[in-house]
Amino acid sequence: MVGGGIWGCSIAYHLGRAGVSDVLVLERGELGSGNTSQAAGLVGQLRASRLMASAIMETVKRLASWQAEHGEDPGFRQVGSLKLALTEERDRELRTQVAQAQRWGLGVELISPREAQARAPLLDTRAVKACAWIPTDGYVEPYTLTMALATVARGLGVRMRRQSPVTALTVERGRVTAAETPDGAVETETVVVAAGPWVELIGGALGLRFALVPIRHQFWVTAPMDGAPRDMPVVRVPDLSAYLRPEVGGVLMGGYERSPKSVAMAELPPAFTIEETEKDPAALEELGGGLTEAFPALGAAPMIRGCAGLPTFTPDGNCLIGPVPGVRGLYVAAGCNAFGIAGALPVGRWVSELILEGRTGADTSTQALTRFGTRYRNRRRLRADCESIYANMYSLAKGAF
Repeated sequence: MVGGGIWGCSIAYHLGRAGVSDVLVLERGELGSGNTSQAAGLVGQLRASRLMASAIMETVKRLASWQAEHGEDPGFRQVGSLKLALTEERDRELRTQVAQAQRWGLGVELISPREAQARAPLLDTRAVKACAWIPTDGYVEPYTLTMALATVARGLGVRMRRQSPVTALTVERGRVTAAETPDGAVETETVVVAAGPWVELIGGALGLRFALVPIRHQFWVTAPMDGAPRDMPVVRVPDLSAYLRPEVGGVLMGGYERSPKSVAMAELPPAFTIEETEKDPAALEELGGGLTEAFPALGAAPMIRGCAGLPTFTPDGNCLIGPVPGVRGLYVAAGCNAFGIAGALPVGRWVSELILEGRTGADTSTQALTRFGTRYRNRRRLRADCESIYANMYSLAKGAF
């Protein structure tokens, strides 16, 4: 396993749970120190895709019972979530989405703006047209869940090696045979690359190109605020491309920028770490301008820290998962689309099934590594399409989050 973030630890856990006794995770830094460390951790079940809605519904059930099953706190805070519509068009979309999700078995209902304000006291409801309430939603503390997965995986026999970057993969006669590290080669017949933005470099060294682009995603945390209860629900405001959740007595707020910043990993220093991702206060001003209309108290709230990561985005907003054509034994799990924490358990299960059974239990063709074929040989077009997906993550057409 190349990568010890939440996806790598989840894949390792699922392989161990399936009885695979020889699994080694190689992590270039500390476990969970990449994009996982910069994630907001939202777990939302109201999705446009039935596959993803069902997957996250199952994730919520597993997280809710995780401690009883494994004896480890997964860091899941089941505070519920609100999704708001501020325009007539969004109102119609939200009502359609709620009805669809109810048919899929999700416990979601439309509530009045007054009921929404009772759950989120900071909310000014004057501009709110409609509200969806999902009581079983919440958020995960990313590091806590990653460590819970790692702990259980170790108990199943998985080995984890920190400070062990993979510098190259060896391929002989069309099959992967080893992962090269500064401490020497690790011989293997199966490699899973779940290395976040670094998948671009690892694949590139083999002449492989994947349809994904790392794009900066940012959020900020306020100082403790009056009226921000610790059990306040997650709030999504698609019309503003923004979200909020409680964080240590204050509020964590993030969103999707209209002019996103994409990154080419090959142009960054070899020792680059995710913590070095540049933060842009102008994006906070853009985000805050809209949010303060719905949450006026944010206008006077001091920001105590900001976070920025490089989640990988694909041209259609779905993951890239599967075996690499032409290289037997090599698998990739990438393209989290800022959905990495909520998607960790289903992705871990799907990749484990692909390795052990050659197929997944669900129809995951929309997540297939090869679905774009040769469409994105032009990297400029790829970058433009991925940036468009990012900027329109909350678009009316997609409506996924």
